[in-house]
Amino acid sequence: AAYTLLLMCDVESEPEPAPPAAAANCEEAPGDVGTTRLPDLSPDGWPIYPSVTERYFTTYVTSNHQALHVHSNGICLLGLAPSHPLLAPGAARITGVAFRDHDAKNLLANEVRGKRKSGAVFVLPRDLVASVTTEAGGDPLPLWACVRANVIEVNRRLIEEPELLGSAGGRGWLAVLMPKMAEKGSIGAALLELDRTAPLRDPTGNHKRRRDQQDASAPGGDEQQPRVSRKAARRARVCWDFAETGTCKFADKCRFRHAAPSEAPSEAAPSVGGAEPSGGAEAGEAADAGDGGESGGVGSGGAEGGCWC
Repeated sequence: AAYTLLLMCDVESEPEPAPPAAAANCEEAPGDVGTTRLPDLSPDGWPIYPSVTERYFTTYVTSNHQALHVHSNGICLLGLAPSHPLLAPGAARITGVAFRDHDAKNLLANEVRGKRKSGAVFVLPRDLVASVTTEAGGDPLPLWACVRANVIEVNRRLIEEPELLGSAGGRGWLAVLMPKMAEKGSIGAALLELDRTAPLRDPTGNHKRRRDQQDASAPGGDEQQPRVSRKAARRARVCWDFAETGTCKFADKCRFRHAAPSEAPSEAAPSVGGAEPSGGAEAGEAADAGDGGESGGVGSGGAEGGCWC
C-alpha cells in the first residue's frame, strides 16, 4: 500500500507537457489556427479564397501570350494570358472569333464520343485553332494549339460573344484539349521547350509570306516580283503541235498557248559542240549558184532543209 501511494504521488507531481510551438505562436500569427492557414480578408470582411485555376491548374504562358492551364489529371484549357495585347487597356475591341473549319480538321464539326474521346480532332502545336479579328482591321490574329492533343470542345459562345475571349469568370476560354496518356505528365515541359526552339510568336506559312509581301510593298521595302503559278507558266509556252501543223487535238483544253504561225518561235536543233548550224537559206543559194540550181547534198544544208549534223 505504501509503494502504491508513493507511485501516485510521483504521477501527480509530474509537470504538465509544454504546449506545441504552433499553439505557442498563435498570438504572433493571428491568421493561423494551429497549422491551418486562414484565407485573407477583403476590405469588406469577406474571406478571399484561391480560385479553381490557382488550386488545381498549372499555367504556362507562351511567347505569343497564349495561356495553357494544365489540370492535375492532364486535361488542358487553352486561352489567352492577361499579358496578351488583345487584353491590354485601350486595345481594339474584339469583333470576331472564327474557329478552324476550312479543312479536314474542322473544329466546329468535331464530334467526340465515349470514354476514349473517339472522333476528336488531333492537332499539333502549330495547328490553327481560331482567328481573331478586331475593329482596327488588318489580318486576323492566329491562335495556335500549342501542344499535341485531341480537341475535346471549343467555346462556341465566343462566336456570338467574341468580347468574352480572355475574360475572367470561366467564360473566356478557347478550347479544351486532352493530350495522349503518355504525354500528359510532360506536356508543360514540352510546351516550354517548343516555344524556346521555335517561338510561337514568329509567323509561319501563309502568315509569314503575307507579312513579307506587306514589308516589300511598304515605302523603302525591297520590291519583289509577283509569283507566277505553274498553270500560268504553261500557258505562256507555245503548243508545239499547233505551231507545226496548225492543229491541236486538245483544242481549247490544251494546257499550252495556241500562237499564230507568225508568233511561233523559230526553234532549230543545236549542233554538236554548240556551233552554229551550217546551211539554211544562204547555204542553199550558194549551192544553187554552184551546181545550176540543184539542192545541196548532205552536210551543205539546202533551202529545203538539210542535215544539221
